[in-house]
Amino acid sequence: MDNIFIHRMRENHRWYVEMSAVFAFLSTACLYRNLSGITFLPATAALVGFSVLFLRKNGIPLQKGSAPYFAGMLLLGLSTVLTDRGFFHFFNNVGIVLLFMMGMAHQLYRDNEWTFTDYVKKFFIMAGTWIGSVGELFYRNRKEADGAGADRKDPAKQARLRQAAAVLCGALAAVLLMLIVLPLLITSDRVFSELLDTVFRMLSPMELLRKIDIGNIIGPVFTFAFFLAALYAFFAGLFKMNLGGKEQIRPGKISPAAGIAFAGVLAAVYVVYAGIQILFLFLRLDRGLPDGVTYSQYAHEGFWQLLFVSLINFGTVLICVRIFADNRALKILLAVVSGCTCIMILSAGYRMALYVGEYDLSFLRVLVLWFLGVLLLFFFGVIYSIFRRTFGLFRYMTAVLSAAYILLSLSHVDAGIAAYNIRNAEDQNDIDVYYLTEILSQDAAPQIACLIDPRKADDDTRTYLTGYFSDIRSENEETGIRKWNYARYEASRAAEEWLFSER
Repeated sequence: MDNIFIHRMRENHRWYVEMSAVFAFLSTACLYRNLSGITFLPATAALVGFSVLFLRKNGIPLQKGSAPYFAGMLLLGLSTVLTDRGFFHFFNNVGIVLLFMMGMAHQLYRDNEWTFTDYVKKFFIMAGTWIGSVGELFYRNRKEADGAGADRKDPAKQARLRQAAAVLCGALAAVLLMLIVLPLLITSDRVFSELLDTVFRMLSPMELLRKIDIGNIIGPVFTFAFFLAALYAFFAGLFKMNLGGKEQIRPGKISPAAGIAFAGVLAAVYVVYAGIQILFLFLRLDRGLPDGVTYSQYAHEGFWQLLFVSLINFGTVLICVRIFADNRALKILLAVVSGCTCIMILSAGYRMALYVGEYDLSFLRVLVLWFLGVLLLFFFGVIYSIFRRTFGLFRYMTAVLSAAYILLSLSHVDAGIAAYNIRNAEDQNDIDVYYLTEILSQDAAPQIACLIDPRKADDDTRTYLTGYFSDIRSENEETGIRKWNYARYEASRAAEEWLFSER
């Protein structure tokens, strides 16, 4: 790609700066001290809209396949408004930025022809170019500079400048004269003296600082400057850099014999291990356990080790496919290693499910189960890519991860955890109320109010929950429309219902 796009942007420098300023104003109004309110969704939509506007201004039409990126960004924006969980608020922002970068790269480059390593490498290039292009914001168009030079030669403009200079000199002379006259006037009249004293006190820097909330001035200004620079610099970097199109996929140069020996050893060990998982964990868990090992211990003790080995195998298979020469036997062995790893992932998930059945759900356990499911889907793509090198593995993984994360963020995880733990308890007094109220977000409040009957709870639980719901009511009652959040709204309604029934 030549530099035609950045030249067009520089020719329309003022327009891009003005549009970036409009975007920054909207984003500041929506997001300043408010990263989870209902205005988050319009801010996300504004990012999509201004991006399309910037592309069209540069003569770049929307490419086929851009809609999923934009839809994913909007769904993440919607998810932020629907939940009170800070984890999702943070990673929704991360996801929006990553989908935005991928969507814009898709607009200018044939990213479907990039390999896995190409994607990783070029994303770092994009991030670096983004930061390095902030200086483009201060680019001065040559036409504007020539216009400024012409203005300096304009007789009418020169006359206005001379008149302004004369006015400034007259005002300065008056100020110098007042330095002599004012002390005389002050000493001549007490009323005038007191009036000036009041005015000077009101206009003193310390008095002004006490009356002005500096934080509420600096904060919005900084936020405005950040969004303006971020949007302009991103497109300046995008139009300036050359990430290339199709890159030839070259097979590895290392002898496949080394790869076969390496993968053969791994496959032999993993086949034995996978067989043990099938026989002793999936089919006959209650028989053949080592002495002194309980059902719960066996289900829990190997989980993290299996997860770590699965991640190692993921990287190992990708590296082997990349560096070793193409060979059918090697592909089969790598597929066996990947298949055994899938069994390990299922084993780890099954162990975690058994552990959850014994010790209830937590947010971390849900994340772990979700991650195992995503990792299993990743390996399906890895196995396919072993036999077809041209398969877009990175795009497949991005689609899987995006869809899985969006579903997770929209699923009200905390509400599900609260419902499961309450229903799984043998008695309401055995519920871990502290975890439900202090560790989980307000997403869980409706389930707590619905499933815990204040008439059946003991005095300590009832008193604790009364304080919990009172805090929710007082915390959310002064929230304006700008910071309205669906999860907090539902929590407030649940709090009112609980407090009313508790009376």
